[in-house]
Amino acid sequence: MTDNRKGSLSKIDVSASQIKKEFGVDLYLFLDAVSLGLRDDEIADLIGIDFDKVKKIRERLGNISSEIGINFKKNI
Repeated sequence: MTDNRKGSLSKIDVSASQIKKEFGVDLYLFLDAVSLGLRDDEIADLIGIDFDKVKKIRERLGNISSEIGINFKKNI
């Protein structure tokens, strides 16, 4: 994990491996979709998981929203 990712994820107090283990989802793909402002049903379709799982992941991440911004893991 890069320092950029570690720093950004510490703000939401979760690790990519925890989300992968709990939900079988790539956290960075999920956060990219959220940062683009996609709705939960669109995220579910994009990632290939069911809608309820998206809601559970979002809840696990502290109800994170698109305010995270597209640059959440980039050092700009």
